[in-house]
Amino acid sequence: MKRILTTLLLAIMICSFASATITVTGQFNDVYNLGDSISIPVTITASAMGAHGFSMNLVCGAAINELFYTNSQNFPAHEGVFLMDTSLFLTKDILKEYIGTCKIKATLQGESSITFPTDGFKISNVLTLKPTIEETEFEPGQSILIYGDVTKENGQDANGFIDLEIVISNSSENIVQKGTINNGMYSINITLPAGMAAGNYLVKLIAYEVDSAGLKTNKGFVNYNIAIKQIPTSLELTFKENEIKPGTSVEVKAILHDQTGEKIDSTAIITIKRGTTEIIEGGGPSEKETGEYMELPIAYNEPPSNWTVFAMSNQLTAESHFVVIENKEIKAEMVNETLVITNIGNVLYNGTITIKIGNSSEERNLSLAIDGKKEYKLGAEYEGMYTVELVDENGESKLKEEATLPKTRTSASGYAIRDSSQTDRQFFARPLFWIFIIIVFLAAAFILIKKMRKKNFNSGGGIFKKKVKHPKVNVAWENRAMPLSKNSKLETKNKANFSSSIKGSKQDVSIVNVMTKNLGEVQANKGNVEEPLQKIINIAENKKAFVYENQNNLFFIITPTKTRTFKNEAIALEIAQDAKEILSNYNRIAKHRLDFGISIEYGSIVEKTEQGVMEFMSLGTLMSNSKKIASAAQGEILLGEKIKDKLTNVRTEKQDNGKVVAYRIKDIKYHDEEHSRFIKSFLKKNESSFRKADTNTNTNPGATSTDPKSLIKGFY
Repeated sequence: MKRILTTLLLAIMICSFASATITVTGQFNDVYNLGDSISIPVTITASAMGAHGFSMNLVCGAAINELFYTNSQNFPAHEGVFLMDTSLFLTKDILKEYIGTCKIKATLQGESSITFPTDGFKISNVLTLKPTIEETEFEPGQSILIYGDVTKENGQDANGFIDLEIVISNSSENIVQKGTINNGMYSINITLPAGMAAGNYLVKLIAYEVDSAGLKTNKGFVNYNIAIKQIPTSLELTFKENEIKPGTSVEVKAILHDQTGEKIDSTAIITIKRGTTEIIEGGGPSEKETGEYMELPIAYNEPPSNWTVFAMSNQLTAESHFVVIENKEIKAEMVNETLVITNIGNVLYNGTITIKIGNSSEERNLSLAIDGKKEYKLGAEYEGMYTVELVDENGESKLKEEATLPKTRTSASGYAIRDSSQTDRQFFARPLFWIFIIIVFLAAAFILIKKMRKKNFNSGGGIFKKKVKHPKVNVAWENRAMPLSKNSKLETKNKANFSSSIKGSKQDVSIVNVMTKNLGEVQANKGNVEEPLQKIINIAENKKAFVYENQNNLFFIITPTKTRTFKNEAIALEIAQDAKEILSNYNRIAKHRLDFGISIEYGSIVEKTEQGVMEFMSLGTLMSNSKKIASAAQGEILLGEKIKDKLTNVRTEKQDNGKVVAYRIKDIKYHDEEHSRFIKSFLKKNESSFRKADTNTNTNPGATSTDPKSLIKGFY
């Protein structure tokens, strides 16, 4: 009985000593990344306690059971509450390569243990990249900025490094660059190679963090594509043959190359000129697909010469040359018993030919101009069929055929070869021929005298007077002035009509628009506005501009086919300056002033010219831009974007009214600055005398004009 009581007392004592609890008071996140520190506040509550050890382990399934905290201190043997603040640093030394769900186990030796949190927490090594992609298409040689954000899976900003790689197919030399990640942001500035081929490229971004030992911890990557544009860099002209025989065709094509030399499909304007200036019929300008041959037949009698081919495509130009070679060639044919030889070459034919009849041959010296002919009368001792052959100086047979020859007086060989021109001269030397000519001449003189006497009788005071009808003068269409439109009072010799649909050739043109904004108002007040406008038209016509009238707009279109040059920007500027001067002078003396604006623009049209009238269709926004710019001009000249880039001697100032961007002329550089300063000084010193002279000119119509610009033009 005593033994049983002793056992129960020991059990009660043991139970009282085992009454200790472990409590975790902190909050745990769902996800932690490598390198994070987990704070673990622990509370131990005991009614009585002695010397016990306390430890904490990181438990990750069966893979990890790592002791990371231990405390061997003695706990007092009486009731109390004990607080401990511990932490866990998630390193690769503890976790090795493990990534996944883990828990923490806290153990009070000999008393109790607890595992927390209940569902565990995730340990991650993932970084998330969010690149900012504003554009994905770039030009070779362009500098681009690649930037974005990097966050850990736990939601915190990353700090580390980022590797950029642009993968170039079929090459071991990818574009590689390294950057840093600061507070979750990265930016890398990279310049693409100037010779980078057009196409799609893979961009790889790899972000990572490192620990104190330099080992990579958290990692992440993202891939996306960029495109490199195909940029035209050079234009090439190639020939099938660059030495052209007359009577054949020259075949030339334009090839547009990109930054790597690859071909680009586009269009090109090709012009073929005899020499360097003369555009011949069929020689363009013609629009062709790049890589497509333009063919131009060369006449059989075209003289030997150097020719030039020009091409334009995508603001690139090319020039090349070919040669029409010398072709010394004759053709022979039999016409009855006459051998006819024609020079079908492109040079004077001087050589020795051999004429064979049967088994006999005879050499003759032949001299023929281009397209010249020589005839030989052939005969034989006996009439019959003979083989006739002509061999040129190179030994090439030009004719060999059977011909029936008449019987005639022959040479010792039994055959006759007589020059037809000599035969004709013998005929002309005969007296009978000249008697006939004299009789014809006398008869013609008699008839003429008789007609003259009859005419004098009818018109010189006789009883019967005959009304003389004067023949109508047939004026050539190119000298005939035509009204610009049905009710227009303005006339032009170079009329242009707008067409919404036309088949013709594409032309890059310079265009001047003179807009008279209050034209109807001034005309209603009987203002003589037609006179200054007609002056402007006459000046533009002299500069070979086509004229098109549209309501209160006068368009002057300068085309390469009319001016025979592609550099028409200076002509357009001269027309605009003359127009401004004429209208400004009109406003100084007119009772009702014209509100005008002048624009100059450059663009493309499709045109076809017949009987001196050009039918055209505007391409793109050429006409509308010209109107908008002229509308924005207040008594001045404004330039469009394209024409401004071509007028390299003009300094401009940009103007933007929200509807259209234009450029005001600040200064025009004539040849050089010193020359320009001289002209300005000359105008300033003589301004008063010019005005006086103009006054005299107005009062005296016969006086010579002393307009300053006309004097300046004399210097050039």
